This record gives sequence, C-alpha cells and structure tokens, in this order.
Amino acid sequence: MNADHSKVVEEKQFPFEPKRGILAEVNQTFHEDYDKLIAQITSTFGKPEGPTVLLFTMKNLIIYHNGIREEEEFIPALYHQLKAIEHHPATLYATLQTFEGYRLTDSLRDFLRERSNLLQQALSSLNEQNWAANVIDNQKSLIAYSIEYINQVLSEGCIKSEQLSNYVQKVTPKIIQGVNEAAAAQLEFINEKMKNLLAKEKCRSLYVVICQVHQARHGEVVTQYFERVFNEFQGDAGAREDRIVFRESAVDDEPAALRLLATHILDQKISSAFFREPRRLQSDVLKDAANFWLWEHTMDIPKWP
Repeated sequence: MNADHSKVVEEKQFPFEPKRGILAEVNQTFHEDYDKLIAQITSTFGKPEGPTVLLFTMKNLIIYHNGIREEEEFIPALYHQLKAIEHHPATLYATLQTFEGYRLTDSLRDFLRERSNLLQQALSSLNEQNWAANVIDNQKSLIAYSIEYINQVLSEGCIKSEQLSNYVQKVTPKIIQGVNEAAAAQLEFINEKMKNLLAKEKCRSLYVVICQVHQARHGEVVTQYFERVFNEFQGDAGAREDRIVFRESAVDDEPAALRLLATHILDQKISSAFFREPRRLQSDVLKDAANFWLWEHTMDIPKWP
C-alpha cells in the first residue's frame, strides 16, 4: 500500500462552530462574504460617494469627509484639568470607608500624608491657572475641604463614620459644580466644530461613532449632543441607534470602530429586507423567542432567595 494512502487525512477545522463538515464550510463562507461586504462599506467612509463619519475616541475627533481624514483633540484642557482634581475625593472616600471605626495603621497614615502633601501642591498651583474666577474658587474649596478632613483624621488617629459622611456631603456640591463646568466646556467646543463643519461643507450622509467606557454609556455627553442634532434619542443599548453608533471598550481602536459602523449599516439593510424593520438586528435575533420561552416556563425558573 502506498505510504501516502495510509496517512490519515485530517478534516479541515474552522474557527466558528460547527468546526467540521459541510455545515462548517457553509458557515465559514457566510463569514467571509460578510467580511467582504463590511470592507466594501468601510471603503466608502469619507469618500464623495459615501457618508461623512465623525469618530469620537476617548481623546480625539477623527473626521472622514470628502476624501480626507482629519484628526484633532475635541476635549478642552479645562475638562482634563478639572477631572484630575475631582477624581481624588472618590478614591479617598473608598479607601477610608473600608476602615471605618478603626485606628489608623502606619500604612494609612503614610497614605493620608502623601495625599495631603499632593493636594497642598495642587492648591497652590491653582493661582497659576487661567480659569474663570468662579471655577478657581470652586476647585480651591474642594481641595481645601479634602486637606482639612485628612488633617482631622490624622489628628484623631481614627476614621469615624460621621466625619467621613460629613466630608462627602461638603465636597459633593463642589464636585457637581466642577462637572457642570467641564461638560459646558466640552459641549461648547463640539458645537462650534459642528457649526463650522455644516456651514462650509455639504454632507451627503452623516454618521457619528462614539467610543466610551461601559460605565459612561448612559447619558454620555457627546451622545446627548448628537441626539439633538439628529433628533434621534437613544433607547436601551443599541436598540434605537441610527445615525449615532456607540462603541464600548477598545476606545482608541479606530479600525474596530469603523467596522462597527459598517456592521450597523449592513445589518440595517439586511434587517429592512427580512424583517421590514431596520433596527431588528440591533437586538438579539433570539429576543422574541426567548421572551416566549421564559413566559411559558416562568414557574420552572429558579428564583434567587
């Protein structure tokens, strides 16, 4: 017998389930065809015959329009500077809350002394900032409250629940005021950019992709702005997305964000044809069947105590 014929021929495996057999090949061709369609759509972004795309990463605004890719920062320096200050009360609280009612350990004393020194330097630096007087005054009060509380804890040598709660109540209005100022600075910048773009350029079609972390999705500031531009208000997750597409995680992955937009456009086209509803594939295709099964088996589903 020929040695070649005695060898066991290994069946080809594919990355998706099912991994073997004719059904695996059918499934693989679907993915290959789908990827080609995605590539075709992506290649039109920013071209004269394709849509204009505004891609907001965590740091930059990338514009694809009329054959040109432009990139610039869209978050003003004030936003970052206020954020740098206003993060500290959250971790100060969370760190100390764990030890409520306990005496300070040496490591906690070192932690508090380091934070106090750092905040005192930050407080002095505010005199050099070119901010509005009310912004500076608010941030000075916030930092001063933190230094005062840290010194109180160091003096008493323990973490008391009432004092920690009082500290949180004192700084919260200052944090909220700073958040309001940061949001206004960001929105004013975006609004000027959009007015200039729409005044001098004619967009055949326009899409906005917003990349953000999971925790910030609900009520995200850029999303809220474009909801009003398009009169397109977001619903649960991606169920109502049309011109606005939101990407969680991998917030600076430009190719992945563009692929998501292309997927969104392609799925809306397919969904319109098969379901007469362009947003149907923006929900789990198993959604209705799952709802029915869960209704049928309500009494069989175990309940958490």
